[in-house]
Formats: sequence, C-alpha cells, structure tokens
Amino acid sequence: MKRNIGLAVAALCALAAASGRGENVSRLTLAEALRLASERNPDLLAARADLESARASRTTAVALPNPALAYSTSKIPTDGSPANTIYGNGFNSRSYDTVVSASELVEIGGKRKDRRVSADEGIAGATARLADAARLLDAAVVRAYTAAGVARASAAIARETAASFGKTAGLAKEREAAGEISMSEKTQIEIAGGRFLADAAQADLAYANAVRALGALLNMPAVALAEDLDAPGEIMPPNSSVTPEIDETLFARRPDLAALEAAVRKAEADLALQKAFRVPDPTLLAQYERQPPDQRNTAGFGVSFPLPVFNLNGGAIRAAQVAVESARRDLARGRVRVQQDLAATRDALETARVRALRLVNDLLPKSQKVRDIVRFAYEQGAASLLELLEAERNANDIRLAAVSARGDLAAARADFFAARPGVDRNHP
Repeated sequence: MKRNIGLAVAALCALAAASGRGENVSRLTLAEALRLASERNPDLLAARADLESARASRTTAVALPNPALAYSTSKIPTDGSPANTIYGNGFNSRSYDTVVSASELVEIGGKRKDRRVSADEGIAGATARLADAARLLDAAVVRAYTAAGVARASAAIARETAASFGKTAGLAKEREAAGEISMSEKTQIEIAGGRFLADAAQADLAYANAVRALGALLNMPAVALAEDLDAPGEIMPPNSSVTPEIDETLFARRPDLAALEAAVRKAEADLALQKAFRVPDPTLLAQYERQPPDQRNTAGFGVSFPLPVFNLNGGAIRAAQVAVESARRDLARGRVRVQQDLAATRDALETARVRALRLVNDLLPKSQKVRDIVRFAYEQGAASLLELLEAERNANDIRLAAVSARGDLAAARADFFAARPGVDRNHP
C-alpha cells in the first residue's frame, strides 16, 4: 500500500510539472492578468480594429466627390494631308480641335448629412462594442483566474489531507502491531489517504486546464498563478444592500445597450439616405474649346442629372426599413436581456455571499476544531477509526466547499460589476 501511495505521489508530481512545463511560464497576479488581457486579447484587439475601421469609414463618408477632368483632341487628319496651317505672317500652327472640360457631382437632398450621421453612429456603436468587450473580458479573466485558484487550492487541500492520513497510517501501524486495531482499520486509513491523492491529481488536471483557458484569454502560451485563493480570513458582510433597484441609470451605463441604440440610429440614418437617393444629383460642367485656325476659342457650361423614370430606389428603401425594424427589435430584446442580467447577477452575488459567510466564517472553523479533537482522541485511543475518518472527511469537504465558495463569490462579484459598469466596487 505504501508503494502504491508513493507511485501516486510520483504521478501527481509529474502531472503538476507537466501542467507548468514551458520555457517561459509567467506567474501572474490577477491585476497583471487583467492588464495583459486588455493588451493582448484577440477579441478585444478585433473590437479596437473595428473602431478604427468605423473611423476610417467616416472619413470616406464626409469626403466630397472628386471632380472629373477631361481632355480631348479631334480633327486630326487621317488621309496624309498636313495638319499644320501656315498663316500669312509665316506662323505655323496645328489645326486640331482641343477640348478641356471639368465636371463636379453636387449631392443634394441631405445625402451627405445622412451619410455623416450614419458614419457617426457607426463609430458610436463600435466604441460601445469595444467597451462591452472590455467589460466581458474582465469578468471572464476573473472567472478563469478564480477557477484556476480553486483547482490549485483544492489540490493543496487534498495533498495536505493525504499527508495527514499518512501520519495517521504510521500510528495505525504501531497500534496494529500492539493489537489495538485490526488490519482492516489500518488499511482503511491507507485507502483514505490514497483517495485524497487521487483527488489531488484530478484537481491538478483541473488547474492545468484552467490556466490554459486563462492563457487563451491573455493570448499567452503558458501562465501560472502568483496568488492563492485559499487565503485565511473571514468573509466580510456587505457594507450596504447588494439589491439596488434596477433603474434607467443602470441601463444607461450598459455598453451593449448603447451599441444597440447606436445601431437603431444608424439604421434610421441609412433609411433617410436611401430615401434621399430618390432626388437626382446634378453634375455641373465647365468646358473650354480651342478650334484653330478659323474659329474662336470658346467656353461652355452645362448641367446633367439622371431621370428617375425606371428606378425610384424602392428596393433599397424597403430593405433599409426592414433593417430599422430589426434594429429596434434587437434593442427591445436587449433591454429585456439586460434587465434579466442585472437581476440574475444581483441574486447570484447575494447567494454566493451568504454561502461564503456560512462556510468560511462558521462551518470551516467548527469542522477543523472537531477534526483536531477527534484526531487527538484517536491518537490517545479514545476515539474509533470510524470517528476519525468521518471527522477528517467532513473537515476536508468543508474546506473544499469554503474554497469553492470563495471562488464563487469572486466570480459573482465580477459578474455583478460587469453588469453594472461604473458602479462603485466598494458598494456591495
């Protein structure tokens, strides 16, 4: 049995080493992880690129149409006759006709204004989506960091419990030799120690997977935690209620709603633009013509515009109307989703805090005290093996639950504040 436990310890150490294998494993605090995520996360970088694209689109939207310049030469002889005309004074001049013209499209009907409004709302939407991606990323990093911390603390607790059972197993061997306990009782202690080692191996695997998930958020191949979740200390009760009423102020802070509202305004501006396209835009023309040798040089002006006879832009207008209706439906659904998110995160935080308060502040110290008393009694022969195993198992379960409760509370706080951007984090 001891050999089996030794093999389990060796396998556990190998797994822990494998989980942190790599040339450069960065040990990060939560604050460092949040900073690196804001700098390296691919989704956040993509959102920033979308914002830059929206700004570039506005530059294009507000630009005036380029003028067109035309130059033509005509009346060039093709029959071999001379193309020059010699005047009486001996002056030699070509007789080609030359025309130079310039034209400019003039947009009317408010098209440039509608296009500018659409581009501005595109920037507003991209800005809001960037803020939304940042708030969701922060919460995701906290959850991933917390999950890794819970797994690592769970593995440490299981190893500590296994080590404690190892000491008890040594005492049990002496008591077995003295005939105070049976071989089956000693074996039960060894089995319990091996079970906790197996639990530690599973927790180490969970930790390895959790840090991989964290590394994916940070766009880093290998990371490790520099902070422990199983820190001593009680859970502090809230300074005030964590159940503020859901009002329009909370809705106004949500960047996802701001993005949906910007999408509605952009769709409305696009609809106005498509309606404005029904008004034909004139093209102004200025022309200079040189017609040597017997005609005067002349200048001319003109205007042209398409006749809205066959295409009144009805299809594009209807498509823009559908887009407006869809954007408004998305906004309505978004408000419902945000209201549910606010209520759910509030309830989750309150539940997580109550659970953590009960486990960390109340049950954990009691279970550890009972375990220590029963262990001492067992060492003195005043408690049975069954009582010891039950006390050890109960203390271990409570400690694991307390670690999990700390992690749940940290994750719930992250989700609570992610749902309420701008809220004072010292409030709950």
